[in-house]
Amino acid sequence: MKPFKTAGIIFLVLIFFSKLSFSQNDYYFPGTGAFDSKIPTPEAFLGYPVGSHYTRHDQIVAYFKELANLSDRVTFQVIGKTYEERLQVILTVTDPANHSKIDQIKQEHLTTTDPGKPALPGTAPVVVLLGYSVHGAETSSGEAALLTAYYFAANQNEETQRLLKESVILIDPSLNPDGRDRAATWHNGFKSFPPVTDPADLEHNHAWPGGRTNHFLTDLNRDWLSAAQIESKNRLEFFHQWYPNVQIDFHEMGTNSTYYFEPTPPGNESALLPQASYDFNVTLAKYHAEALDKIGSFYFTKEAFDNLAPVYGSTYPDYFGAVGVTFEQASSRGLAQESPSGVVTFPFTIRNHVTTGIATVRGAVAEKQGLFKLQKDFFAAAIRQAKANVAKAYIFGSSKDISLTNKLLDLVLRHRLKVYEVPADITIDGKKFEKSSSYIVPAEQPFFYIVHSIFDESTKFKDTTTFYSTTAWAVAHAYNVQFAKVTTPSFSLGNQVTAAKEQKGDIAGGRSNYAYLLDWTEYNAPQALYHLLSKGIVVKTALKPFTSPTGAGPKDFGYGTLVIPVAGQPVNSDSLYSAIRSAAAVSGLRFTSVSTGFNLKGIDLGSNNVSVVKKPEVAVLAGQGSNVSEVGEVWFLLNKQVNLPVTKLDIGSLSRADINRYNTIIITSGINRSLEKNDIEKLKNWVSNGGTLVTFGTSSVWAIQQGLVKEKVFVDSSENKTKAEVKREDYVNRGSGGRGGSGILSADIDITNPIAFGLTSRKIYFNKLGSTILKTSANKFATVAQYSPNPLVSGFISHSVLNNLGRSAALLIGQSGQGTIVLFADDPVYRHHWHGTDRLVINAVFFGDKVRLQSQFFGSAEEEHTHEH
Repeated sequence: MKPFKTAGIIFLVLIFFSKLSFSQNDYYFPGTGAFDSKIPTPEAFLGYPVGSHYTRHDQIVAYFKELANLSDRVTFQVIGKTYEERLQVILTVTDPANHSKIDQIKQEHLTTTDPGKPALPGTAPVVVLLGYSVHGAETSSGEAALLTAYYFAANQNEETQRLLKESVILIDPSLNPDGRDRAATWHNGFKSFPPVTDPADLEHNHAWPGGRTNHFLTDLNRDWLSAAQIESKNRLEFFHQWYPNVQIDFHEMGTNSTYYFEPTPPGNESALLPQASYDFNVTLAKYHAEALDKIGSFYFTKEAFDNLAPVYGSTYPDYFGAVGVTFEQASSRGLAQESPSGVVTFPFTIRNHVTTGIATVRGAVAEKQGLFKLQKDFFAAAIRQAKANVAKAYIFGSSKDISLTNKLLDLVLRHRLKVYEVPADITIDGKKFEKSSSYIVPAEQPFFYIVHSIFDESTKFKDTTTFYSTTAWAVAHAYNVQFAKVTTPSFSLGNQVTAAKEQKGDIAGGRSNYAYLLDWTEYNAPQALYHLLSKGIVVKTALKPFTSPTGAGPKDFGYGTLVIPVAGQPVNSDSLYSAIRSAAAVSGLRFTSVSTGFNLKGIDLGSNNVSVVKKPEVAVLAGQGSNVSEVGEVWFLLNKQVNLPVTKLDIGSLSRADINRYNTIIITSGINRSLEKNDIEKLKNWVSNGGTLVTFGTSSVWAIQQGLVKEKVFVDSSENKTKAEVKREDYVNRGSGGRGGSGILSADIDITNPIAFGLTSRKIYFNKLGSTILKTSANKFATVAQYSPNPLVSGFISHSVLNNLGRSAALLIGQSGQGTIVLFADDPVYRHHWHGTDRLVINAVFFGDKVRLQSQFFGSAEEEHTHEH
């Protein structure tokens, strides 16, 4: 850029920011009349003009408290805390008369979910939820929340007073407080005086991991259905207290764009939901367009994003009869940044969000009769569709894995689904569901669409060209909990369940003088194992199954069963018993005491096939170049599920780090591009000396290319087609291919392999999001999991990928020297809820060193016993 042009930009930016402090109300609320002087503006409270500095979350909370103290239109509510102890808050703004009967309004509004109750009268207030900053780095929306709250608390014009009488406005200023503060600290730390508009400046380029995600690097806008994170759990609890009519999700996008609001592209909506739900987006869009037209802001609709999965803040409400809408504002990513259309300033981005937020309330009030009818008709339609659904109910649960059964039950209840005990043992599709450990969810209930989303498959889509993200979200498949569909019209229900049973661990048979056993089929078993290892207790794992003569009679124990001998421990038998009881309490599991190692079937407890488990020391490569979400998934899994501290090892310090302190290193997708040659040699030597290397997706391809393991990657033969074979298309279709979607794929898994210990069925479901395809191994024992011939169960995967997936490898193992390499074709810890495959990562951490591809007659060179003929 030429010097005079740069100077001109700086001059214009300086003029803009100098005027901002003198005319905040005029700029953000043009032509809206007087404001209550007793209510301080955000600028007066904070000490700086909004848009000149990034406001910390605690300052937003403090301002909201001040509004509640000074205005009878406002109440302040804490709905929870984040992992970093920041408050999650809601500001409720409405007419004082509505506040005086807010509980009554709430209860009346909840009746909309009951198809048997009448629709709300026209005198009832419409409920609007405005949700800001779910992506912490999209910071204009948090500032917009401040101004929108001020506007409705203080504006005195007749329209505002009428809107407040006819609506209840729920403002969530930051759905991701931890990420927002991370971003605010960065932008404030690198802002300049005057502002630097150069896109290359550090202010506009937040270093890894950025502020988009929460503490555990989770994209909270993908967590509405799976509800893995504490912020999601808290906001879902609040959502189900209201079921708003309209819910807005405020976002930002690339600087070079303008402003986006729905409707989405035609056809990119769920084929499950009534079309009327999406048609109402067009109705509300008119109010958004009118408001932006008045201030001269450009925008676009119908060209991007999709409205499919109930995982987003703008789509989850759609599954409850609301109108959910995404707003996307071109981001300044700092105070001011150049774009092809001119300089995008922080105040400009804020103003657009303020404008559309106010317009949303205006449109919701004007259209509230239609919104009430929409929501009432929606739940009636849900009942009709449930009756026509092939599956009349869904049954799930397993006595072999109470931990994961309860985890799914908790999720079902979190979404307010009606669930019942199974009144008697029942077998469906060859699967036995026991009364004491199984549950049944009827399809015919008002929240049928969420029932379907958790338990059923989705393979039909109106359009397959412009997917924004996920197209597969069946949670039951992800959990890999035993479940089945009940297709008969009549079935029996036991008692309704309102809370998951508390798991209380104990020791069957009490104190032992010989050994204690714990079956590895339980999802919580790794918690118990790590608890014992961290106390220095010697724990072994059974590499083969057996039947033990317990005090309660013969009991079968499977692959991976934990064996804790009493003899040879660093503690006495009393302390060991206490440690076992503690592990049982932490995990909620039942250990079994035995008095003999002489088993009825299978191996005995003194077999060389009962091997000592080493205490894991785990690192996941992190930092610039790594996949933020996948690093967070591994971190969260090991921290929160196993209680295992995992080192987040910065890629840039790998050359200096002593990696010999770790026995497992995990490399997520994409990280390979950041590794230097010396780093690669260092990793190779570490593996050869006995380390376990776990790779995801493209990093598995990298491991193969670097020669860490002798396997092969599939290369699409279509890449070799000649130009004459390329189909000609019109230019306008350029770029309309969209993204490839994602799919749930079925696979066969070798449950005798240590990486699959604890699984009781050979059928398993993987999530497929990337394009990596691994060929099956030439070693007949190395393909741990192989995709089915026709693997797609749910979702959409482009034909170019799907045609080559059948019978390819989902999971490979290899050996190098004394070490093990575990290669996943995709992310096995996907969005924190793919528990069927995340337990494979846990197994790699604990049992990776148990993998031996070369068969041996008895034990191994490392075993303490020798065998002679």
